[in-house]
Amino acid sequence: MTTLGGARFLVLDGIDGCGKSTQARMLAEALTHSRGVPALHLREPGGTKVGERIRELLLSREHELDAGVELLLFAAARRQTLRELVRPALAAGRDVVCERFHASTFAYQAIASGLPEDHVLSVLLRWADDPRPDTLILLDIDPDEAARRRAGFEDRIEAKGLEFQRRVAEGYRRFARLQPDTIVIDGSARADEVARAVRVAVGLGG
Repeated sequence: MTTLGGARFLVLDGIDGCGKSTQARMLAEALTHSRGVPALHLREPGGTKVGERIRELLLSREHELDAGVELLLFAAARRQTLRELVRPALAAGRDVVCERFHASTFAYQAIASGLPEDHVLSVLLRWADDPRPDTLILLDIDPDEAARRRAGFEDRIEAKGLEFQRRVAEGYRRFARLQPDTIVIDGSARADEVARAVRVAVGLGG
């Protein structure tokens, strides 16, 4: 799609506790300062009214959802976010920084939960891939360290346990192998060091 002033769609992804929310916020602030145009910071699923309702369904411990239902709900929320928020922001010249995208669904619903990889990718690419991110940054961190960072209340997916998170971490690494343009950054370093690496990765310098 045509954007004003080179606006970009940037995604930060990784397992629960990797620090993506902190890094997404810091990146959005750096982009805003650099370009003088407020960057849009989003989380997935969420951001739209539809997305927030879907988020409640997905994360509530009141519900039991199989991986296929999760896949379809994530795809629906993502499609709504792309059409309602991402596309208009890019068209208006605003950078977009989003927490989670296809790598997340691939890691959680395919590798960790057992859905066929090609099936998951087919659903995402057909129904929730326009516009497509310009850059994907994966914050790689040991699941044990991530679990220590997350200490506190766990949502339905986090409550699946450490072994599940280890499979998720491997899912992200497999996605990065399948998509070699993925930028992998060590998420275990200090937040300021990770932020510097992220800024360099997106061309903002150190």
